[in-house]
Amino acid sequence: MIKDWISVIKIRILTSNLFCAFTGYCLASRWNFDYFTLLFMLLGTILVVASASMMNNFLDRFRDLRMERTRNRPLPKGRLNPRIVLATGVVAGLVGFILLFTFINPLTAILGFIGIVVYVGIYTAWLKPTSTWSTSVGGISGAIPPMIGYSAFSNHLDLGAWLLFFFLFFWQPPHFWALGILKREEYKSAGYPLLPVVKGVHRTKLQSLPYVASLFIVNYLLFDQGYVGIVFFIVSEALVVSWFFLTVQGLITRNQGEWAKTHFRFSLYLLTLSFSVILIESALR
Repeated sequence: MIKDWISVIKIRILTSNLFCAFTGYCLASRWNFDYFTLLFMLLGTILVVASASMMNNFLDRFRDLRMERTRNRPLPKGRLNPRIVLATGVVAGLVGFILLFTFINPLTAILGFIGIVVYVGIYTAWLKPTSTWSTSVGGISGAIPPMIGYSAFSNHLDLGAWLLFFFLFFWQPPHFWALGILKREEYKSAGYPLLPVVKGVHRTKLQSLPYVASLFIVNYLLFDQGYVGIVFFIVSEALVVSWFFLTVQGLITRNQGEWAKTHFRFSLYLLTLSFSVILIESALR
């Protein structure tokens, strides 16, 4: 039972979102922590992200049966009651919003609310089963956590917060499309019009290139505007260069599956290392 609930809150995604929210808080505060604010920001973020994941699982439960990697999830298999999961998700979202509004500030609470609406309403319910734009638009919700952390300390969104947003926004489509290429037939059988399914693998790789290239600009602006130091600029730009060439390599590779796995894993390394450097530099500057 516990494992099933951990599954529906998507613990890996939850952990990643917490890491990004914490990074946003550290960049804004330079590690000058208000531990009360930090605690309730993290708690509110946990509840908001868990809420969105539970409602996502509820809405996807029938299509999940058609995909090998999702058919054993708790809701498709009937190990959890869908109504209870939905109710828990709604309550978690409300409590998370109230905590952020009451103990942090209204801006942070609104960002959490926007994240839920975009992920559940626009991405899961509307675009995911109907449009190739689902990944790009859905990226809005995935890019909000660092803004939540940033605004929790600053109570406003300056250029630094928006650059963190755009880092994640441009990072997500190439990251997810690699998984889509790897699981293309499963998404096709489930009826999801993912870009690799509708437009093909080659078109997906081409469309990934401008997203990856945009990270060069975001990284430069973070450095140029003084939000990060030279270490971040060198490390992150080197990672983006490597990711860009890996994406280009995908246009000529014959082993699509191996390339997709490598591309997907490298994107995770890039995000983790880049944000880790932000954490370290913000403590030292």
